[in-house]
Amino acid sequence: MSMFEKYKPGKSDNGEPLEDLLFRSAVIDDAPLLATIMFNREGGDITDMIARFEKEIETSDPGSHLLLIAEHEGKIAGYARARYFSHPENPPRNICPEGWYLAGVIVRSRYRRRGVALALTKKRLEWIAERAGSAYYFANARNKVSFELHEKLGFEEVTRDFTYPGVEFEGGEGVLFKVELIHLEQV
Repeated sequence: MSMFEKYKPGKSDNGEPLEDLLFRSAVIDDAPLLATIMFNREGGDITDMIARFEKEIETSDPGSHLLLIAEHEGKIAGYARARYFSHPENPPRNICPEGWYLAGVIVRSRYRRRGVALALTKKRLEWIAERAGSAYYFANARNKVSFELHEKLGFEEVTRDFTYPGVEFEGGEGVLFKVELIHLEQV
């Protein structure tokens, strides 16, 4: 099971881009479906995933964390996170900068390659722009789909020599990117 979408440049096999997406913050009733979406992508323990989503939704500080849902015709098409990262005590020399981070996007398979991830990313950047002038994200160096998506929004590579607490890049190296949010209006 791949953690990220296979790189297939060009037109989608799933249909035309979706123009009528609705966006909202996650609520506790969303936890089982969000866990199912994650389970379908990553496998694992569905009960544990539901509990983690419930805890995230119940305990998140809305000023420093966003769990954003995209809906299409009343169904969840995907979700994504943004959060503020601050340094722990005694950080390593190559720790990521403090700031706002895009923290993953997952789109249900039938909605992929129809603009959902791009729309979720734009919405998260708009939310961050109300709080800061720049945003970061990082990805596995093999995740070409993610690179392509974020380059459309003006992200530029910062470094490959960094650490982020609790994150390892299986089978590859990580790449840290940054965007100045003044570019957001140009996209």
